[in-house]
Amino acid sequence: MKILFLSSWYPSRGKHLGNFVQKHAEAIALQSEVAALFISSDSNCKTKYESEQSTINKVFTVNVYYKKVNHKVPLLSHGQRAWRYLHAHKIGWQIVKAQLGKVDIIHHNILYPAGIFALILKWLHGYKYIVSEHSTEYLPSNTKRFSLARRIGGYMIAKGASCITVVSENLKNAMLRHGLKSNYELVYNVVDTDLFLPRHTDKGKFKLIHISTFNDRHKNISGMLRAIGRLAQQRNDFECWLVGDGDLTPHIALSKELGIYNSAVFFDGIKTSAEIAQIMGSADCLFMFSNYENLPVVIVESLACGLPVLSSDVGGIAEHITESNGILVPAGDEDALLKGFNTMLDNLMEKKYDAMALRDYAVKNFSYLEVSKKFHHIYSQALNNV
Repeated sequence: MKILFLSSWYPSRGKHLGNFVQKHAEAIALQSEVAALFISSDSNCKTKYESEQSTINKVFTVNVYYKKVNHKVPLLSHGQRAWRYLHAHKIGWQIVKAQLGKVDIIHHNILYPAGIFALILKWLHGYKYIVSEHSTEYLPSNTKRFSLARRIGGYMIAKGASCITVVSENLKNAMLRHGLKSNYELVYNVVDTDLFLPRHTDKGKFKLIHISTFNDRHKNISGMLRAIGRLAQQRNDFECWLVGDGDLTPHIALSKELGIYNSAVFFDGIKTSAEIAQIMGSADCLFMFSNYENLPVVIVESLACGLPVLSSDVGGIAEHITESNGILVPAGDEDALLKGFNTMLDNLMEKKYDAMALRDYAVKNFSYLEVSKKFHHIYSQALNNV
């Protein structure tokens, strides 16, 4: 089977947004020939359009960049941007066809805007497509308002899809509340279980890690730091590491104000998947305090490493985190998070979590092979449903 992977988010030119989409593509490439096409604007383009091709973990990857539009008239700017975006898809589509020879089905990720091109290919050439949605934008806790174009475009893309896969039941219900009716299937985020392995060894202080984009509105970094500041006044048998990308400046300033910088709290920048696997291998627990989520990849990676999870009870996290593998607290409740930290540290001291049981759960639900099987079953259903 030959699959065209479209996406509204995908790693490109130093940007890592959509790496979980890339991992789905790599899982599917275990059994099929996959070409991933991603379009984005770039103010550094020397010509109107630039394309790059590479093969990454068996996925033929095509990135097409178009010169950023800076028209002073908003209406003309929107029109010009839309034209360049669609034309860049056409350029990438020709490259994909030359590589694959044909396409059996389109697998699109993140409804809008790239789903417009999947819809066009269906209208013009009869291609069937499925959609995988990962975005938190549909969740009730995310107050972002959609534009009219986004609402209409999303509705049309969802209606034209043979199936929409989601990473949690919570996301499915949220999308239905937005009027996005379709045939829904549950397919989880994927983790490389050959890379993310239990490596834990006993050491001095317990090491608790947080991995994210450091967006405070989403991840509530400031709330975590305040809770850690209070925890540091009660005990000193731990250290917290915050790892990821984004602007660290305000978080470092707050941790210094709380007196925990480079004592109870340490910061590190963006890492590769292999580096994250090594960091998790040296840790005892993953912690999060997000205001909203679906099913973060770092949670399934931590389970694959045998790490328990302390998290706010948002999105689809409660569909996987129970007393046997972690602790859930209400979002935004710093008192509950402080109590959760203390309970987690006590549980770690008493060795209450079975690392291999956590890993077995991850392998059975999130491994490349299991996710690949689910997607291929969905493709077959879509193609056979005339």
